[in-house]
Amino acid sequence: MANDGSYENQLKEIKKLHREGVDGDQKAVKLANERLTKLRQSQPGNAIIEAYYGSSLALLARDAAKLTVKEELARESLEALDRAAAIDPGNKEVRLLRANVCLRLPDSHFQTAQTAIEDFSFLLNRNQAAAGYLTPVEVRDVLVNLGKAYETAGRADMAQHVALLLARLT
Repeated sequence: MANDGSYENQLKEIKKLHREGVDGDQKAVKLANERLTKLRQSQPGNAIIEAYYGSSLALLARDAAKLTVKEELARESLEALDRAAAIDPGNKEVRLLRANVCLRLPDSHFQTAQTAIEDFSFLLNRNQAAAGYLTPVEVRDVLVNLGKAYETAGRADMAQHVALLLARLT
């Protein structure tokens, strides 16, 4: 990625690397994080960049060998994701990234299931208010993940309710 590339092109490449990282490519995670670190300096206060930066830290935490490093990176990840949500609380991409990271962190240690529930619920409410806000695939994924978040939070009744909503989609 050339330094003179446009913001849109840089972000497009970072998102590609991020997807590869989510799929397990550790080199892509490191490269995405390096590029996001630089882009954050030139675009301070950009919610999308901050959210992807936070997610990249979570992926680095996933791949770290030492538990202390995992914990530190995970906490930094949550801080960045919370900053992104504070900058642009209505941004779908920010909410999806934060919700997915929060869902995957151990709730017994980080207590993030409730944040995931709030973000997934926000997205579904927005979709009800404005049909098409989420794609059909996103609606299904959000419902599946909302059910998991409710299970993690020990709210089996709500998880069952979400399962019924999901069954109506198919």
